[in-house]
Amino acid sequence: ANASRARARCGTIAHGDGARTPTPTALAPTSKGEHATLTKDVLDDVETRLRAALRARRRANDDGTSDEGCLFGCALVGAHFARKTKRGTKRKRDGDEAEGEEAEGDEAACPPPRRLTLGHYRDSMYFGMNAQNRSGADALACETPYGQRSLDAREYARIWRSGAAHAAVSLADEHGGWESAKKSKTAAIRTCAWLDACAKEAKTLGLPLFGALTGGEHAEVREECSRRVAERDDDVVGYALSGFFAGEDVSTRGACIEASLKHIPSEKPRYLSGTTTVEDIVDNIDRGVDVFDASWASETAQRGRAFCFPVDEEDDEMEAEDAESRATSGSDAYSINIWSTSYKTDFTPFIRGDRCRCPACAEHTRAYVHHLLQAHEMTADVLLEAHNLYHIAAFFAAARRAIRCGRWQEFAAFHRAYAQRARET
Repeated sequence: ANASRARARCGTIAHGDGARTPTPTALAPTSKGEHATLTKDVLDDVETRLRAALRARRRANDDGTSDEGCLFGCALVGAHFARKTKRGTKRKRDGDEAEGEEAEGDEAACPPPRRLTLGHYRDSMYFGMNAQNRSGADALACETPYGQRSLDAREYARIWRSGAAHAAVSLADEHGGWESAKKSKTAAIRTCAWLDACAKEAKTLGLPLFGALTGGEHAEVREECSRRVAERDDDVVGYALSGFFAGEDVSTRGACIEASLKHIPSEKPRYLSGTTTVEDIVDNIDRGVDVFDASWASETAQRGRAFCFPVDEEDDEMEAEDAESRATSGSDAYSINIWSTSYKTDFTPFIRGDRCRCPACAEHTRAYVHHLLQAHEMTADVLLEAHNLYHIAAFFAAARRAIRCGRWQEFAAFHRAYAQRARET
């Protein structure tokens, strides 16, 4: 990644066969290697439409900035590729019994991706707290399609040997954010040991690795973990801030993120999973984080809600447009509730006017998607997911544009003020 040493920074992550992804950016969640709702052609359509919209906006504003490369990436979950374990005994032909054996090595059976793809042990849509608490000294307990299973460094690295991911996050002993400093320190020591084991396996397979940083809600533990992981800088291509948005005290989160970033080099990308609001994203771009999850967009779509928040100062009129109907429709300042019967006869797109060119807004209406939800048609999920992914990717494009043009402080202040107004109404 090529990035400036400024706190909020633009950069580029090179991956695959010459492909590049500009940062800050987001990773869409997947299920077993594919987006749970959107097919490859829909993902391509979302990106193509957004690229055309950004190009038109650039010509209209003559700002001279551009985004080359992929506009968003994907996060793969290693546990999704775990195969069913053979248990018990099996009987040979001669009548002797032999102990059961595990299935042959797990492997992510996905074609090599074009977009930036990061392998992860954690499902950004589901933390799996019950499994995390049962991890042992040598292996991480994960929720798989076949129940709970432990993955050690060797098994975890072998999942990615097919090239399904451009890089993978090393295993980390995550736990509930409320746990004691003693338990957090033990988990951080274990995470560093797992990083050494993962690095050894990754070198054998030629797998780029992101080093995980843990420590719960204890800043002093996180700073020590940051220092120890930074000592292994030659073994990693980036860093993952792990264990956040897992029940920790919100008032301590910022200081803990700062502590995790304290000792790691600035020239390598930083990835933070679990963010749930635009304000979280803005605050952490301000701290120098480069890559985020887009799981918030998917979670919002699953609840039948479409993003409607302004991506920058030029779209501020969105706020006033739907303010009157929020009280009766169950909408809020960031999303509209398409389940509401108030949209039954609303034949306008999710975002009115010509401000959104996603597949849903370009061709369909709120009333149509409301009907699809009521009829339990999967097309509703596709249209909502496509819109929300487009919108969050447009937000990141606006953030990159603001950083390049020297307007980041104004951009961040606008979104913080918008969040404050949203809390007050």
